[in-house]
Amino acid sequence: MKLKILTENTVFQSQMKAELGFSLLIESDDKRKFLFDTGQTDLYAFNAAIGGVDISEIEAVIISHGHYDHTGGLAHFLAHNDHAPIYAKLGFEKERFGRGDRSIGLPIGTNIDPRRVHTVQEITEIAEGIFIVPEVKIYDRQETHFSNMVIRRGGESFEDQFDDEQFICVRHEGKISIISGCAHRGIVNTIRSAKEHFSEPIRLVIGGFHTLHESPEKIAQLATLLNQHEIEEVVACHCTGIEQYALLKQDYKGKIAYGHVGMNCFI
Repeated sequence: MKLKILTENTVFQSQMKAELGFSLLIESDDKRKFLFDTGQTDLYAFNAAIGGVDISEIEAVIISHGHYDHTGGLAHFLAHNDHAPIYAKLGFEKERFGRGDRSIGLPIGTNIDPRRVHTVQEITEIAEGIFIVPEVKIYDRQETHFSNMVIRRGGESFEDQFDDEQFICVRHEGKISIISGCAHRGIVNTIRSAKEHFSEPIRLVIGGFHTLHESPEKIAQLATLLNQHEIEEVVACHCTGIEQYALLKQDYKGKIAYGHVGMNCFI
Protein backbone atom coordinates (compact mmCIF):
# COMPACT_ATOMS: atom_id res chain seq x y z
CA MET A 1 0.00 0.00 0.00
CA LYS A 2 1.27 3.47 -0.88
CA LEU A 3 0.78 6.95 0.57
CA LYS A 4 1.72 9.94 -1.59
CA ILE A 5 1.81 13.57 -0.43
CA LEU A 6 0.05 15.71 -3.05
CA THR A 7 -0.03 19.04 -1.21
CA GLU A 8 2.46 20.31 1.36
CA ASN A 9 4.36 23.49 2.18
CA THR A 10 7.61 22.30 0.58
CA VAL A 11 8.59 20.75 -2.74
CA PHE A 12 11.88 19.49 -4.21
CA GLN A 13 10.65 17.96 -7.46
CA SER A 14 10.94 20.43 -10.33
CA GLN A 15 7.59 19.71 -12.00
CA MET A 16 5.44 19.75 -8.88
CA LYS A 17 4.33 22.77 -6.85
CA ALA A 18 3.80 23.54 -3.17
CA GLU A 19 1.39 25.64 -1.11
CA LEU A 20 0.42 26.06 2.52
CA GLY A 21 -1.85 23.06 2.96
CA PHE A 22 -2.04 19.30 3.11
CA SER A 23 -3.42 16.57 0.88
CA LEU A 24 -2.44 12.92 0.75
CA LEU A 25 -3.35 10.09 -1.62
CA ILE A 26 -3.91 6.59 -0.27
CA GLU A 27 -3.51 3.85 -2.85
CA SER A 28 -4.35 0.28 -1.85
CA ASP A 29 -2.60 -2.81 -3.16
CA ASP A 30 -5.42 -3.31 -5.64
CA LYS A 31 -5.03 0.31 -6.90
CA ARG A 32 -8.11 1.76 -5.20
CA LYS A 33 -7.55 5.46 -4.45
CA PHE A 34 -8.69 7.66 -1.56
CA LEU A 35 -7.91 11.30 -0.82
CA PHE A 36 -7.18 12.62 2.66
CA ASP A 37 -7.77 16.41 2.61
CA THR A 38 -7.62 18.61 -0.48
CA GLY A 39 -5.12 21.34 0.35
CA GLN A 40 -5.85 25.04 -0.17
CA THR A 41 -6.51 25.07 -3.95
CA ASP A 42 -6.67 22.69 -6.91
CA LEU A 43 -2.91 22.14 -6.62
CA TYR A 44 -3.52 18.62 -5.24
CA ALA A 45 -4.97 17.67 -8.66
CA PHE A 46 -2.09 19.29 -10.56
CA ASN A 47 0.47 17.28 -8.58
CA ALA A 48 -1.65 14.13 -8.80
CA ALA A 49 -1.75 14.41 -12.61
CA ILE A 50 2.04 14.66 -12.77
CA GLY A 51 2.09 11.37 -10.89
CA GLY A 52 -0.33 9.83 -13.37
CA VAL A 53 -3.40 10.00 -11.11
CA ASP A 54 -6.73 11.24 -12.45
CA ILE A 55 -8.90 12.57 -9.61
CA SER A 56 -11.97 11.08 -11.28
CA GLU A 57 -10.55 7.72 -10.12
CA ILE A 58 -10.70 8.68 -6.44
CA GLU A 59 -13.38 6.73 -4.56
CA ALA A 60 -13.75 8.92 -1.48
CA VAL A 61 -12.41 12.03 0.24
CA ILE A 62 -11.79 12.18 3.97
CA ILE A 63 -11.62 15.62 5.61
CA SER A 64 -9.45 15.84 8.71
CA HIS A 65 -10.99 19.13 9.92
CA GLY A 66 -12.61 22.21 8.46
CA HIS A 67 -9.70 24.58 7.86
CA TYR A 68 -9.22 26.26 4.47
CA ASP A 69 -5.79 24.72 3.89
CA HIS A 70 -7.35 21.25 4.10
CA THR A 71 -10.69 21.94 2.40
CA GLY A 72 -9.88 24.64 -0.16
CA GLY A 73 -9.66 22.12 -2.99
CA LEU A 74 -13.08 20.61 -2.27
CA ALA A 75 -14.96 22.79 -4.75
CA HIS A 76 -12.57 21.75 -7.52
CA PHE A 77 -12.82 18.09 -6.52
CA LEU A 78 -16.63 18.10 -6.54
CA ALA A 79 -16.63 19.71 -9.98
CA HIS A 80 -14.32 17.06 -11.44
CA ASN A 81 -15.43 13.94 -9.58
CA ASP A 82 -19.17 13.31 -9.59
CA HIS A 83 -19.36 10.21 -7.41
CA ALA A 84 -16.91 10.13 -4.51
CA PRO A 85 -18.48 10.72 -1.08
CA ILE A 86 -16.99 13.24 1.35
CA TYR A 87 -16.40 11.77 4.81
CA ALA A 88 -16.39 14.48 7.47
CA LYS A 89 -17.53 15.07 11.02
CA LEU A 90 -20.49 17.24 11.88
CA GLY A 91 -19.42 20.87 12.19
CA PHE A 92 -16.51 20.81 9.75
CA GLU A 93 -18.22 23.61 7.81
CA LYS A 94 -18.62 26.01 10.78
CA GLU A 95 -17.15 29.54 10.82
CA ARG A 96 -13.60 29.58 12.18
CA PHE A 97 -11.21 32.42 12.86
CA GLY A 98 -7.54 32.67 13.71
CA ARG A 99 -4.96 35.31 14.53
CA GLY A 100 -6.09 38.83 13.72
CA ASP A 101 -9.72 37.71 13.31
CA ARG A 102 -8.79 36.09 9.99
CA SER A 103 -11.28 33.63 8.53
CA ILE A 104 -9.61 30.21 8.35
CA GLY A 105 -12.57 27.87 7.89
CA LEU A 106 -14.09 26.29 4.80
CA PRO A 107 -13.61 28.89 2.02
CA ILE A 108 -16.61 31.15 1.46
CA GLY A 109 -18.59 30.08 -1.59
CA THR A 110 -17.77 26.39 -1.30
CA ASN A 111 -21.04 24.73 -2.18
CA ILE A 112 -21.22 21.09 -1.15
CA ASP A 113 -24.18 18.96 -2.13
CA PRO A 114 -25.30 17.51 1.23
CA ARG A 115 -26.01 14.23 -0.54
CA ARG A 116 -22.25 13.85 -1.08
CA VAL A 117 -21.41 14.29 2.60
CA HIS A 118 -21.25 11.23 4.86
CA THR A 119 -21.18 12.28 8.50
CA VAL A 120 -18.74 10.11 10.45
CA GLN A 121 -19.90 9.27 13.96
CA GLU A 122 -18.04 6.04 14.66
CA ILE A 123 -14.99 4.20 13.40
CA THR A 124 -15.75 3.54 9.75
CA GLU A 125 -13.94 1.15 7.42
CA ILE A 126 -14.24 2.66 3.93
CA ALA A 127 -12.17 -0.07 2.26
CA GLU A 128 -10.37 -3.14 3.49
CA GLY A 129 -7.97 -1.99 6.19
CA ILE A 130 -8.66 1.75 5.81
CA PHE A 131 -10.43 3.16 8.86
CA ILE A 132 -11.66 6.66 9.64
CA VAL A 133 -11.35 7.32 13.39
CA PRO A 134 -13.63 10.22 14.35
CA GLU A 135 -12.49 10.82 17.91
CA VAL A 136 -9.19 12.14 19.22
CA LYS A 137 -9.39 11.89 22.99
CA ILE A 138 -7.57 14.54 24.96
CA TYR A 139 -5.49 12.48 27.36
CA ASP A 140 -3.05 15.36 27.84
CA ARG A 141 -4.40 18.91 27.58
CA GLN A 142 -0.86 20.30 27.37
CA GLU A 143 -0.46 18.58 24.02
CA THR A 144 -3.33 20.41 22.29
CA HIS A 145 -3.03 23.34 19.87
CA PHE A 146 -6.08 25.57 20.29
CA SER A 147 -4.44 28.97 20.89
CA ASN A 148 -5.76 31.95 18.91
CA MET A 149 -8.41 29.83 17.19
CA VAL A 150 -12.11 30.41 17.71
CA ILE A 151 -15.51 29.43 16.39
CA ARG A 152 -18.55 31.70 16.39
CA ARG A 153 -22.08 30.83 17.38
CA GLY A 154 -24.93 33.26 17.91
CA GLY A 155 -22.66 36.27 17.76
CA GLU A 156 -20.31 34.89 20.44
CA SER A 157 -16.79 33.52 20.08
CA PHE A 158 -15.60 30.31 21.72
CA GLU A 159 -12.27 28.51 21.80
CA ASP A 160 -12.15 26.05 18.93
CA GLN A 161 -11.43 22.63 20.43
CA PHE A 162 -11.65 20.89 17.05
CA ASP A 163 -14.45 18.49 17.85
CA ASP A 164 -14.61 17.80 14.11
CA GLU A 165 -11.03 16.52 13.91
CA GLN A 166 -10.59 12.95 12.69
CA PHE A 167 -7.75 10.81 11.41
CA ILE A 168 -7.10 7.63 9.45
CA CYS A 169 -5.68 4.31 10.56
CA VAL A 170 -4.51 1.97 7.83
CA ARG A 171 -4.20 -1.67 8.91
CA HIS A 172 -1.83 -3.50 6.57
CA GLU A 173 0.28 -6.62 6.95
CA GLY A 174 -0.14 -6.82 10.70
CA LYS A 175 0.71 -3.18 11.43
CA ILE A 176 -1.14 0.15 11.53
CA SER A 177 -0.23 3.51 10.05
CA ILE A 178 -1.71 6.75 11.40
CA ILE A 179 -2.48 9.69 9.11
CA SER A 180 -3.09 13.09 10.71
CA GLY A 181 -4.19 16.37 9.18
CA CYS A 182 -2.97 18.94 11.72
CA ALA A 183 -3.29 17.16 15.08
CA HIS A 184 -4.80 20.20 16.77
CA ARG A 185 -5.86 17.85 19.55
CA GLY A 186 -2.28 16.54 19.79
CA ILE A 187 -0.36 14.01 17.75
CA VAL A 188 0.40 11.84 20.78
CA ASN A 189 -3.25 12.09 21.83
CA THR A 190 -4.00 10.87 18.30
CA ILE A 191 -1.58 7.98 18.65
CA ARG A 192 -3.06 7.02 22.01
CA SER A 193 -6.57 7.19 20.55
CA ALA A 194 -5.50 4.84 17.76
CA LYS A 195 -3.93 2.40 20.21
CA GLU A 196 -7.17 2.27 22.15
CA HIS A 197 -8.85 0.63 19.15
CA PHE A 198 -6.03 -1.12 17.29
CA SER A 199 -3.61 -3.50 18.96
CA GLU A 200 -1.13 -3.87 16.09
CA PRO A 201 2.35 -2.27 16.22
CA ILE A 202 2.70 1.14 14.57
CA ARG A 203 4.40 1.17 11.19
CA LEU A 204 4.10 4.89 10.40
CA VAL A 205 2.80 8.20 11.76
CA ILE A 206 2.48 10.85 9.05
CA GLY A 207 0.98 14.33 8.86
CA GLY A 208 0.99 17.77 10.44
CA PHE A 209 1.76 18.09 14.16
CA HIS A 210 0.80 21.79 14.50
CA THR A 211 3.95 22.73 16.37
CA LEU A 212 4.88 25.66 14.09
CA HIS A 213 4.48 28.24 16.88
CA GLU A 214 5.64 26.05 19.77
CA SER A 215 8.71 26.78 21.90
CA PRO A 216 11.84 24.60 21.96
CA GLU A 217 10.73 23.40 25.39
CA LYS A 218 7.40 22.21 24.01
CA ILE A 219 9.14 20.43 21.15
CA ALA A 220 11.43 18.66 23.62
CA GLN A 221 8.35 17.59 25.59
CA LEU A 222 6.78 16.25 22.40
CA ALA A 223 9.91 14.24 21.63
CA THR A 224 9.77 12.75 25.13
CA LEU A 225 6.15 11.74 24.61
CA LEU A 226 6.82 10.25 21.18
CA ASN A 227 9.75 8.28 22.58
CA GLN A 228 7.30 6.47 24.85
CA HIS A 229 5.72 4.80 21.81
CA GLU A 230 7.27 2.23 19.51
CA ILE A 231 6.90 3.65 16.00
CA GLU A 232 8.85 2.38 13.01
CA GLU A 233 8.84 5.71 11.19
CA VAL A 234 7.56 9.25 11.70
CA VAL A 235 6.99 11.66 8.80
CA ALA A 236 6.19 15.17 10.01
CA CYS A 237 5.11 17.92 7.62
CA HIS A 238 2.84 20.90 6.89
CA CYS A 239 2.07 22.73 10.15
CA THR A 240 4.87 21.01 12.06
CA GLY A 241 7.33 23.71 11.01
CA ILE A 242 10.76 22.97 9.56
CA GLU A 243 12.68 24.57 12.45
CA GLN A 244 10.50 22.71 14.94
CA TYR A 245 11.06 19.49 13.01
CA ALA A 246 14.81 20.03 13.27
CA LEU A 247 14.49 20.38 17.05
CA LEU A 248 12.25 17.33 17.23
CA LYS A 249 14.76 15.31 15.23
CA GLN A 250 17.47 16.12 17.79
CA ASP A 251 15.56 14.56 20.69
CA TYR A 252 13.39 11.92 19.04
CA LYS A 253 15.17 8.58 19.18
CA GLY A 254 13.38 6.85 16.32
CA LYS A 255 13.43 7.17 12.53
CA ILE A 256 11.98 10.51 11.44
CA ALA A 257 11.79 12.49 8.19
CA TYR A 258 10.17 15.69 6.93
CA GLY A 259 7.46 15.12 4.33
CA HIS A 260 7.21 17.07 1.08
CA VAL A 261 5.18 17.20 -2.11
CA GLY A 262 5.68 14.05 -4.14
CA MET A 263 7.00 11.96 -1.26
CA ASN A 264 5.91 8.30 -1.26
CA CYS A 265 5.61 6.14 1.84
CA PHE A 266 5.10 2.41 1.46
CA ILE A 267 3.32 0.64 4.28
